[in-house]
Amino acid sequence: MLTEIYYEVDEFNKQHLEKIAVYAATIDWYSKRQLGCMTMSEIMTILIYYHYSHYKNFKSYYEEYVSKDLKRDFPDLVGYDRFIWYIPLAFLPMFCFHLHRCRLSIRTGIYFIDSTKIEACHPKRVHQHKVFKGLADWGKTSTGWFYGIKIHLIINNLGEVIQTCFTTGSCSDTNISTLFYLLKDLSGWVFGDKGYLMNEAKMAFIEYNNEVDFFAKPRSNAKKKSAKEIPLQAQKMAKKRPVIETVIGIQKNVMDLEHTRHRKATNAFTHSLAAICAYSFYQRKPKVSIAVPLELRQYCTPIDA
Repeated sequence: MLTEIYYEVDEFNKQHLEKIAVYAATIDWYSKRQLGCMTMSEIMTILIYYHYSHYKNFKSYYEEYVSKDLKRDFPDLVGYDRFIWYIPLAFLPMFCFHLHRCRLSIRTGIYFIDSTKIEACHPKRVHQHKVFKGLADWGKTSTGWFYGIKIHLIINNLGEVIQTCFTTGSCSDTNISTLFYLLKDLSGWVFGDKGYLMNEAKMAFIEYNNEVDFFAKPRSNAKKKSAKEIPLQAQKMAKKRPVIETVIGIQKNVMDLEHTRHRKATNAFTHSLAAICAYSFYQRKPKVSIAVPLELRQYCTPIDA
């Protein structure tokens, strides 16, 4: 797995890192900073591979595992304090690599959408929290109030992440800007839970080009739509929507997507992006076997593409 991750990251950096560095220099991001003896591919690989280790603390992972067991694979390793200084430098390349991995996901025409919270700190410590100040906000989920951010994501029926979006905790699941970002360049059927129920005007705006049919699970006290509005095949596929909750569970519990020990917001977002990238290499993604309807096959990407 380590070799596969490094190969994919290095091939991506060979093609795009110079362009990223030029862009970053224009916003005073890489100015007068040198990576020293470690390459960006090595830094990104170590960050991504962390999510496959059993460690829940990055310092222990780096000092006890990387510095000892991976010394042969990374002969130019630096000390832990120096490596932490490199992490903000890896944010923009990691974000671009994340987008690259999302584009490699197969467009099947059947998608599931959901969001998950990332708590910045315990609600009782909000008044003294500084890391996400100006970025985090109060939000509410089915389990109660929290202070932090949200990650919105859309996956296909193969369990592959198609697109993600970071917002404040107070951002609604039906926010138009967020939905447009997630659904851009997609065609087919999209299934969400009750949090994605929208009025007719907003739904028509989302489906403006007739390429996306958006279905949300109705509430028990809501009027049922007619069979013409929700096709029978769509009703069957909607029952498979919980697969995205399994994907979120893997990212949180296995890939350690969420923890509250960050000291910088940039490091926190780099960590989250690395976790999502690590999931893209995960071999046992949860998926559902669905026979794609004829009307959606024109939107599918060939498997060998």
